[in-house]
This record gives sequence, structure tokens and C-alpha cells, in this order.
Amino acid sequence: MAPWTRRQQKLLEVGCGTGRFLQFFWESGFDVTGLDASPAMLELARERLGHRADLHLGQAEHLPFRDKEFDVVALLTLLEFCPDPEPVLQEALRVSRKAILITFLNKQSWYALCRRGSPRRKKSGLLDQARWLSWWEIQALLYHHAGPRPMVGRSVLIGPKRTWSANSTWRKLNSRLWPPYLGAYSGVRCDLVGDKPLTPILAWKEKAKLRPLEQPASSGVNRNEEGR
Repeated sequence: MAPWTRRQQKLLEVGCGTGRFLQFFWESGFDVTGLDASPAMLELARERLGHRADLHLGQAEHLPFRDKEFDVVALLTLLEFCPDPEPVLQEALRVSRKAILITFLNKQSWYALCRRGSPRRKKSGLLDQARWLSWWEIQALLYHHAGPRPMVGRSVLIGPKRTWSANSTWRKLNSRLWPPYLGAYSGVRCDLVGDKPLTPILAWKEKAKLRPLEQPASSGVNRNEEGR
């Protein structure tokens, strides 16, 4: 669970494309901003989101925003299409205050290995233009530019592409969350602040334990520290 709330939080997606993920983030409660280098993509995003998103034309390597202007910055399947991912990550870290979200095509997944090892496959299309990354490369990039920060990584689509159909017997396995180095599509959240985790909603169903009446309320003990 993320240690930051979504309500009234500003999220920037760099390389937002047609705004599909911006819509998801908006529906999740974020105030959303999108940036893309393609006017055509931004027009489609504007048709999708209307006035719900603040959209900007620009380059990922030179973001037109102030330092720490956003609570969260999302780089979703973007770094593998950048000639040099480092300045893109540096800019994202510059304008982010709480967290960075990164998703990437995992070059060590079963799917990637099958693509590379297939002698019949024609090497063409968008995915062949991408510089697929590994979980360890993403970790190294984040550590180099953000320092030692808490990170949580997961992946999906563990099977080969032919098993990705919704009707496949692999459906449950492909939709399950796996370690970030296994599935074809991986993601990581890097926390930039040390906020304490929020109380999960289900925890409110538990009855509070009453403390002994003889314990003075002003004992000077931090109750959050008791029982640790």
C-alpha cells in the first residue's frame, strides 16, 4: 500500500499519449496533468478527458514545470523508447515530491526471450524499436539518480503471448502479480518521502483494545511506540 493518499494530489504522466492512463488516474482520485511530444496524441487525449486534465506539449528531457510541482510522476512504458533514459528520469525526479511510478517492458521475461529466440519473427514494429529493460537496470537507474529509496516492484503476463487471451487457461496466472523480474510488463513505485503508511480501510473493522484505566493519559509515553 502506498504511504500517500490520492485525493487532492497532483499527478503528472510524461508521455501520456492518448490519455488512457490519465483517465485511470483521474478516476482513482488524482488531479492529472499530461505531457507528450505529439500534438496528434494530445488532441486524442483532449477528446478523451476534456477539461479533466491539464495537457502540455513538450519533451520528457526538458519538463516545463517547477521543482517538486507534482506529488507523483508516472513514466509508463516510456524509458525504453528514449535514446537516453537518464535525463528523462532526472527530470521526473526533479518535478516529483512524493513518488515516481515506472512501468517497463521486461527483457528477461519469457515473452521477451521467445521474441528474441524466434527465427521466423520479422523484426519490425513499435516493440522492436524499444530498448527493453530489466528490473536490475531500473533499480540501478533509480539508485543512481534518487539514492537509496524504498521501492516496490511487481509484474504481470508471465506466460508467452499466445496465453494472454482472456479465454486462455493461463488467464489467472497472467493477471496475478509476480516479482518484477518475471512478467513481460513490470512496474515499480519509488517513494521519495518517508511518510508513514496509511491505515488500511479494513483495519477499521477491528475493535480497539481498551487500555487499563490506571494508566495515566499524560504519562509522556508516545502511544504509537507502545507494544513495538
